[in-house]
Amino acid sequence: MLSNRIKQFREYNKFSVDFVAEMLRISPELYKKYESGEAEPDIETINLLTIFYKVTKKEFYGYTPLLKLKTPDNELDYEDAVNPDILKMSDLSWDEAQLILYYRKHGNHDEIIQQILKNEE
Repeated sequence: MLSNRIKQFREYNKFSVDFVAEMLRISPELYKKYESGEAEPDIETINLLTIFYKVTKKEFYGYTPLLKLKTPDNELDYEDAVNPDILKMSDLSWDEAQLILYYRKHGNHDEIIQQILKNEE
C-alpha cells in the first residue's frame, strides 16, 4: 500500500512529518493524510518524494529484486543473501525488517525459532 511506503521511507530516514511536509511544500496535515491513506499523492508529489529519498520509482512503489536463499548446496553469508537496503524497501515494517536481519546475522537459528515458539505457547 502506497501510504505504508510513504511512512516507511520517512521513518527509516528518521524525518519528522513536519520536515517532509516542508520539503514537499505541503501542509503537515496533508502529508499525514498520505501516510494514513486518506489521500493519495499526485504524480508531481511522488516524483518529489523519489528525488527527496534518492530512490527510483520502482523502489518507491515497492519493487524488490528476488533474494537468494541459503540452500544445503550453497553456503551463502547472510550479508550476501540479503542486502539491508533492499529489505528496507519491502512491505515489512522497519521493526520486522530489523528482526529478520537479527535472525539472519546471529548464531543458532534453530534455538531462536524454539525460543519464539516457546513464547507463543
